[in-house]
Parts: sequence; structure tokens; C-alpha cells
Amino acid sequence: MAALATAGLAPAGPAHGATVRLEPLRQAALLDGGTATARVDVPRGTRWELRLRPLGRPAATPDARRTGAGPRARVALRLTAAAAGRVSACRRSRLVAELRVRGRVAGRRAVRRLRLDPLRCAGEGRPRGAPGYRAGVGVRSIAPRAQDGTVFLGGYGIGGGSPFAAGRRADGTLADGIEVRAVAIEADGRAVLLADAEVQGWFAAVQEGPYGLTDLRREVAARSGGLLDPQRVVVQSNHSHSAPDLLGAWGGVSLSYRRLVYDRTVEAALEALARLQPVTVAYGTADAEPLISNQFEGDPQNPDADDEIRVLEARAARDGRTVVTVVNHSAHATVLGPSNLRASGDWTTSANLELERRTGAPAVTLMGTLGRTQPRDRGCPDAKAGEERDLCAVRGYAAKVVDRVADARAAAGPVGVRPIVDGRSFLVQDLSTNPPVLGLNYVGAPLGAQLSRSITPPWLTGTYVGTTTATLRIGDVLLSAVPGEAYPQIAELVRTLTRGAKGWMTMGLAGDQLGYLIAPRAAYPEPLRRTLFNERGDQISPIDNDNYLFNVSLTVGERVTCSLLRGAGELLERGTAPRDAYDRCASYDDDLLRAPGADIGG
Repeated sequence: MAALATAGLAPAGPAHGATVRLEPLRQAALLDGGTATARVDVPRGTRWELRLRPLGRPAATPDARRTGAGPRARVALRLTAAAAGRVSACRRSRLVAELRVRGRVAGRRAVRRLRLDPLRCAGEGRPRGAPGYRAGVGVRSIAPRAQDGTVFLGGYGIGGGSPFAAGRRADGTLADGIEVRAVAIEADGRAVLLADAEVQGWFAAVQEGPYGLTDLRREVAARSGGLLDPQRVVVQSNHSHSAPDLLGAWGGVSLSYRRLVYDRTVEAALEALARLQPVTVAYGTADAEPLISNQFEGDPQNPDADDEIRVLEARAARDGRTVVTVVNHSAHATVLGPSNLRASGDWTTSANLELERRTGAPAVTLMGTLGRTQPRDRGCPDAKAGEERDLCAVRGYAAKVVDRVADARAAAGPVGVRPIVDGRSFLVQDLSTNPPVLGLNYVGAPLGAQLSRSITPPWLTGTYVGTTTATLRIGDVLLSAVPGEAYPQIAELVRTLTRGAKGWMTMGLAGDQLGYLIAPRAAYPEPLRRTLFNERGDQISPIDNDNYLFNVSLTVGERVTCSLLRGAGELLERGTAPRDAYDRCASYDDDLLRAPGADIGG
């Protein structure tokens, strides 16, 4: 990276014996720390104001502003969100530091060029909008810190931190860590952003403040330099049963930790955009049947699970090396059992690390349908105990997943002839038929199960629950984003009715978390029976299976299916044909009254 000197110093008004100098503006440091640094020298006792702005932009709208007094100071100028977005966009620019004394520009303005990071901006050789794809990836740790206070892990049982339910307080982090990973793919000046946060769940909007997934989608898009619309930002939780409980159903997390997860997810997304580079994109699949188990195996209405691993891989256009591998697999993150008290993304963290070790490039694992689908063969063959046993188990299962990923990578082919990325998201609202779950929004505190989900429209309007779906297109690959643990039948129906796509992926628990999304209606009897009886049916076993219990509505699964078909029709230029082909969708035509983007206020 060539060093660039100060671009110039321009006289501006009376000196007042005051000077300002900007320290080098390195893109990586600006994005990591969020501040630029300047040195101010003024007469003793003089009050001053320092403004930072792009060259050629009016001083009235600065990127950063600080005031102070004294003879000399080293000043940290915190960038606004808009300024950080411009810095991350990898555009060559110059910034001006302007010192004011008594309201007038004093001394000289300091001007410096922004030093672009060649690793982040490797794609700048191909201007935005040129033919082909670009891709980038960002990774951040979301391990709880000491200052984050109490953090409960979610997934097993219900409640935490109450006289009725102790819950599972996080006691450190499992050795492989816990992360958020994001991948951006761009074509023709338009990008999609996919991210996976290793938390138990994440609502579209929360009561604690602007820290829901909808807030995050808006912020990432606003800071993308025009590459993203919120409709093309999809963030999921990986639903690890050893991950922090952002939902509140198992004791919850502190506001400090919630902010950490939110901020780190934004950072990972912006890093992915900053690292965009020219790539080719390939899609492949492999059989994963030996890796998953169907909780209702033998039930004719729930006969199959999603037993295919899907891979989307970006390879450098220059030399073919792997830039990022996106893995889509549908096994719950439940390799670790309730005895584990260390925060962990479960098998997904270990799979990302193992795949990175084998390919030399980052990986992003996206959870698929999840409904009634668990990992098979998830133990540790060695006689180990404690953390060693837990690491053995998650790494062992992850290695089996990555072995199948290798098959999918070998079989991968181009995603299509024409480079294209696009996306639509929708607001859907459905009548809740599960008062106990809905009631946890209001009276769950005594159990330590106070849900943090927003109780204001459009997310809750009376007894109507609002949520979001999204459909993305990358070449000829269609990605369906569902707001919960979808039954495999939903993804299969979308695949069956969407002619024109050549590949399919599903992101579960994306944009929101409504629990299990059961469809079609014929799939309900077995989940209902297993709520009361054991698998054989010869013993009463309350909540032997939780699929029916954590289901907010008897019709939300079908409504989500129809919304996904709507998105597929729009993106594949087939109009309403996919949706019209499913006769159940006529019951949900009220959703058609809402335009795309209504879920994010568009």
C-alpha cells in the first residue's frame, strides 16, 4: 500500500495562531475504530471547534465534529454513520479538517487522501456496475464479555433466572468461539447481504430499543453506499441451543450484550461490502441423509426431511481461488446438550472453521428448514468429559458436514449466464391461535420467560402477529428466507412450483423468530399428538416434542409459503403463477394488498 502524503494545505481566513493537522486516514483503521485523528494547536485558553468533511462538501454538514479548549490537543473525531458508509464503499476521496475559532475558519485546513485497504478493496479494478459478480465476507466475534453481565443460554426447557426455572447462565465461551458471519454478493451495482448470527433467536423488533433485525436491515442498507436496499438484507439466527437467548424465553440477555450482537453484526456486514472483489459464483449440492434425523419418522404426513447440503461458492475471477463458501444445511444446532454452559454456535462454528482450514477461505453456514430436523450421530466416540467432550462432539459432526460440502463443491457449476442479484421482502400478518405463547410477551417475567418481541404494530396488532419473509435471487439460484423453523414441506413446495430456478436455498429463522412454521395443515396431527404422548403413544408425556407448543398460529406456515411463492414469481418474472398454483393461497390474498418492502416501512 503506497503511502500518500497530505494532499495540500489551503489558507482560509485569519490565522489566530491556530493550526490543524490530520493524521493519515487509513480505511481499515477508520472502519475498525470509527474515528479519524487530528492534532490541534491554538493559543492557550482559546476555545475551538473542529469539523471533518469530504472535500467539496459544505462545512454545514460535517462527517464529524468536536469542540475543546487549550493550547494543544490530539482530537479523535467519531465518524457519523453516513461517513462510515462512504469510507466502506472503497471510493477514492479526500477529507478536510477545518478548525474554527470564534465561528470563523482559523489558520489552515488540513486535507488528506483516504488510504484504501487493498484487501478490502480488491474489487476496485472493476468499477461497480461492470459485468460479472463481486463477493466479500465479514466475520466478528459475539462472545459475551465480562462487562455484559448475565447472559442466559437458550433452547432447552423454558425460563431462566427465576424461582421456578434456574435456566443456564453462560459460563464462558466454548473454545471454537461464537460468531456472526456475513457475505455480500454484487452484480451491476446491486448487492444482496446474507448474515448468520450464532444466537438462539432474534426478533424483527424488540421492546428494549432499536436492536431488532428490521432496525439492523435498515442501518446496513443506509451505510452500504447505495449497494443495498433493506429488502436485500437477510439476517438469520442459527438457533444454537447453546447460544445466548436474545428472545427472553430462557432468561434473556443484558442490554449491553444485545447491543454488542447488533453492533458486531453491522460491522460484519459492512466488512463484507468493503471486501467485495471480482468473482465467479457456483452452486452445487450433495446428499446429507446420513447426517440428519426426522423427529416424526414413520408419520406418512411428515415422511421426509431436507436431506440435501447446498453450497454457493465465490471464486476469484483472476485465479480461481476460493473467496467464500456459503453452506446451507438443515440440521438443528443441538449437538451440545443442556449440560453445556459455555456459549457456542454448536456445530456451525466448528464447520466454518474446518472448511476454512481445508479451503484457505472463509465460510458462512446458513441454517435451512430446521423444522422437525435434528443432527444424527452427534456424540463423541472418545471417553472424554466436560469441554473436551463437547468440542469432540461439535467438531466431529462438523467434519462430517464439511466432508459432504466437499462433494457439493466438486459438483458445483455456474449459477447462470447472466449476472443478476435481486430481492423482495414482504410483511405478512396472521391471527395467533396460541394464547400461552403470545402471553409471554406480557406476563412471562415470573417464569424468567419474558419475551422481548415488540408488542406494537405491525408486529403485534391485537391478536394478529406480523412478520417478514424474503426471497432473493443470485443468478438462477432462488433463496427463500423464512421467519422461523420451517417444516421441509414448505421448501419443497417452493421448489416444485418455481420453474425457472436451477438451484434453491432456504434461510430459517431469518428476519424474525416465530417458532415452528408447520405446513401443510395435514402435517399437524403428529406434532399435536407428541405434545401429550411419547413416540410410541403408550405413555402420557407432556411436551414430549415442542413443535406444536412453539407454533404461534395454525395457518402461519401456509401464509409464509404463499408469501415465498409471491416473491419467487416476482423475481423469476413469472408474475403470480407460482402463488396461483397453490390452492391454499387464495385464503391469504389480504397479504397482496401490501407492497414489497412493507416489512421495513417501504
